Amino acid sequence: RVSRVTTAGNAPSVGEYVLMSYLPPEYAVEGTKLQVMYMNEVFPVEVAVVGSGGIFDPDDLRMKG
Repeated sequence: RVSRVTTAGNAPSVGEYVLMSYLPPEYAVEGTKLQVMYMNEVFPVEVAVVGSGGIFDPDDLRMKG
């Protein structure tokens, strides 16, 4: 075990679930592929760093209004 998920929720804009977790520095590298176990099932995840940019519409191209 490397860490525990602290928060999880559905993100309809992204079309996926978003999880938050504290990770050791060697794993907290944006783009790192990890696995999460939930209810004895393993799911692939990719590290995104909070505050480094948006995971939805990172180029701010979505129409506003």
